[in-house]
Amino acid sequence: MLRERLRNWRKLTIMGASLGAVAVFFVAGILFWGGFNTVMEATNNMKFCSSACHEMSWVYDEYKDRPHYHNKSGVGATCSDCHVPDAWGPKMIRKIEASREVWHWMLGTINTKEKFEDKRLHLAENVWRSMLRTDSRECRNCHDWSAMDLEQQPARAAREHARAFEQGQTCIECHQGIAHELPEAWDESEVWAARFEHDEPETDLAERGEPAMPLEAEELGDAVAAEGDIASGLAWDEVPALDVTLFMPGQTSIEWIQDGSSHGGGRAFSFGDRCIWCHAGEEAQIGALATSAEKIETYDLGDKRGHIPMTVQTAFDDDYLYMRFQWEDAEHAPLPFVDGGMMDPENEIKLTVSFADDRVDMADRGGCWASCHHDSTYMPDAPDQEALEQSELAERLALMDGVTKYLSESRTEIEVRGRRGAARGGWDKLKESEEIDELFAGGVYLDMARFKSGSERTESGYILEQRHFNESEAVVFSASKEDGVWTAYMTRALRTGQQGDKPLSLDGKYNINFALHDDHASSRFHHVSWQHGLMFGADEVDEELVEINATRIER
Repeated sequence: MLRERLRNWRKLTIMGASLGAVAVFFVAGILFWGGFNTVMEATNNMKFCSSACHEMSWVYDEYKDRPHYHNKSGVGATCSDCHVPDAWGPKMIRKIEASREVWHWMLGTINTKEKFEDKRLHLAENVWRSMLRTDSRECRNCHDWSAMDLEQQPARAAREHARAFEQGQTCIECHQGIAHELPEAWDESEVWAARFEHDEPETDLAERGEPAMPLEAEELGDAVAAEGDIASGLAWDEVPALDVTLFMPGQTSIEWIQDGSSHGGGRAFSFGDRCIWCHAGEEAQIGALATSAEKIETYDLGDKRGHIPMTVQTAFDDDYLYMRFQWEDAEHAPLPFVDGGMMDPENEIKLTVSFADDRVDMADRGGCWASCHHDSTYMPDAPDQEALEQSELAERLALMDGVTKYLSESRTEIEVRGRRGAARGGWDKLKESEEIDELFAGGVYLDMARFKSGSERTESGYILEQRHFNESEAVVFSASKEDGVWTAYMTRALRTGQQGDKPLSLDGKYNINFALHDDHASSRFHHVSWQHGLMFGADEVDEELVEINATRIER
């Protein structure tokens, strides 16, 4: 009976295979799957990724200094969390792709640190492009929009994440370099430029030049000279005031701003974010960093105040722009690195107002910061006097007091990141005179007007290949101090008729900045504002772009 039953069992089949064969295949499948998963997990752990097999020990050392390895929450991310998908199908595809890496290991393609550094940029770009294609899928192994509580995040992070969500951005667009060092040759403006290309046709600079100068422009300039300080007699109680906070910028040049390894907002700036979007409300903290030499300053500024609250009122009529500025004075704080403590003993204050339109690169984000470079006077990469005296550019640039402000458009090349120890900036890469003339004719310059309290003199000029200042009669300032409060007025013809003074149109939009050399300061040791958008009595204003909508006033 038992034998008969065993014979019947042997006759049973599953899909044509005997039960014995099925059992063998089943056990073999378990062993294979277990072995396969064991190998998969073994190649996904940190020990394997940092082994000599991958020649990645130096990259592992970088990673240990980054927040994905060590952070206040104690939750870290391993190599596979960022480089291997969770889902089974994409994970298999990634493992198959990884076989190329084994082949290159066998060939010794990157078996030394020097070889790896030569290919770091290429390897990084491959990963960034992959993450762009997959909407940062691996980042979402741990992070997810739906789980973010923006109210629990720092203000800047909350603003950026909210904007990224609204605009459909993905993690990797802002977070390169968070686990590994950025490639030395990396230039994010080149890497990401293709994502922001537009179809606006190229136009000759001359065709995009300043608006045709009305015939009465010179007469308006003469009228300012004749009438003088019109602004101080206006009814300012009817004009809204904008509260701004000027602050010490330290040595944060335009190159520093664009370098993500120095300035964490470098990517946001390159993507088109304005400085004020991220840093409004942080002026006091930034000023404190400068005066304490904690981060952005190397000079000892003594008891210099780091920030200055100021109110700004702006009015206009058909012919003139009027402005009033008020701020509190402070006790004299000598600068320790200056003999006598005063850089400019003759002038207690100097107040500067600058204008630009979007023809100046980066002015729509940083305003006059576009002219502040890492190789200007008192900046970290300022050339020494011998280099200036021996330069063949001494015939074209005023270098006796060092390198002045200039626009990047006036140079053939600007070094942003200081690769291989190179000086940042481009003071000695000046374009030919014909090219400078073409830029100027096309309106590519920064207009500036400055008041000096000692001589009660107004200077007007522009910045292109260097700073140009001349005494002005078409822009008039006045200032006085009463009960510890400074009040300054500016009267400026919309069309001064003077070369370098940007004609202002009542239907235009402009970038405007303010700078104050307080307490006998000079050179770059000033307090500055963010870039603000300026319009004239516009019916509709994009508050994200324009903070000053000037008020029409009758006189």
